Amino acid sequence: MKPARTLLTLLVFALNLTSCLIIDSARTTQIEIMKPGVFNLPDEINTVAIINRTPYQLDSVPFQYMNGTKIETDTLVKYRTLTNNCVDALSGFFGKEGYFSKVNNYRDSLSVIYSSNETGTITPEELFQKTKSDICIFLDRFNFNVVAMYGFNDVVANGASLSWGIAIKTDTLSYLYNQMDTLIYEASDFPLILSDHAKLNLLATNSAEYLGRSFGSKIIPTWLTVERLYYKSHNQNMLLAEKYALNNEWLKAAEIWNKQTKNKNPKMAAKASYNMALACEMEGKLDAAIDWLVQSYSILKENNEEHKENCQRYIAVLATRKKEIEKLAHQVRNN
Repeated sequence: MKPARTLLTLLVFALNLTSCLIIDSARTTQIEIMKPGVFNLPDEINTVAIINRTPYQLDSVPFQYMNGTKIETDTLVKYRTLTNNCVDALSGFFGKEGYFSKVNNYRDSLSVIYSSNETGTITPEELFQKTKSDICIFLDRFNFNVVAMYGFNDVVANGASLSWGIAIKTDTLSYLYNQMDTLIYEASDFPLILSDHAKLNLLATNSAEYLGRSFGSKIIPTWLTVERLYYKSHNQNMLLAEKYALNNEWLKAAEIWNKQTKNKNPKMAAKASYNMALACEMEGKLDAAIDWLVQSYSILKENNEEHKENCQRYIAVLATRKKEIEKLAHQVRNN
């Protein structure tokens, strides 16, 4: 009896191990989704003005950074240049996306707003009249906190903190958007032949341009690349479905996965059910996608904590996505 009991124990252990290994077949793929902007801009908002108001606060502020344990100053890196790079990147982003019919980038020239005999106050009506715009965006605060703990031969962090002002012609309120991010650079991001000054300038310029484009994606709906998890298998049918999916032939992939959701092997059925959720999302059927995730969760709900977490995480993503799509319905324009 003892050998039989040992064999039974090993068999049960093997079954449990096989069940847990579903997570080992998890992979990610990149898809494009449209993310909504912060505001629902009316269709009559067609011209945007971008103005950089920070140089008048920063012109006398030297660019400092932490190099190892020392605070150093680089007089060749100028905040005025960086802030103009930032608004240029925002302007270029809007121009590329084509959401606004016209983009007026005034950079750091406030003369468009204030003439020499004015006191610095201006009414909203005057603002939109002088800028010839329907929405005005101001860069009001700009700060970089660069930390190179081991010089530029290792990881360098840039803690960025920006503030943007937004005034919309059809809105009686103005808005403030605080943009904070930590941008990480590695030594491999810098050509070896560059001096520390050149590396710092490259980092600062790249950061400013990235932050400008990133802020633009908060204002208007934008296509972004995101990652989604799916399960693969050595099963020939599943391999074919994966090939279709990676080629964006989601209906063909779904036809195969749907059949595999009835597979007597619970691991295979759970994988296929999860993948059906991805196919449904790509076809815009988010409620059906959530149903498939619930089914996948239920098939392997024992001894598969990571799979359960994958299902729960994806359900949360899809719930957020449903709200985003509702918002996009008020933002997408038929240009």
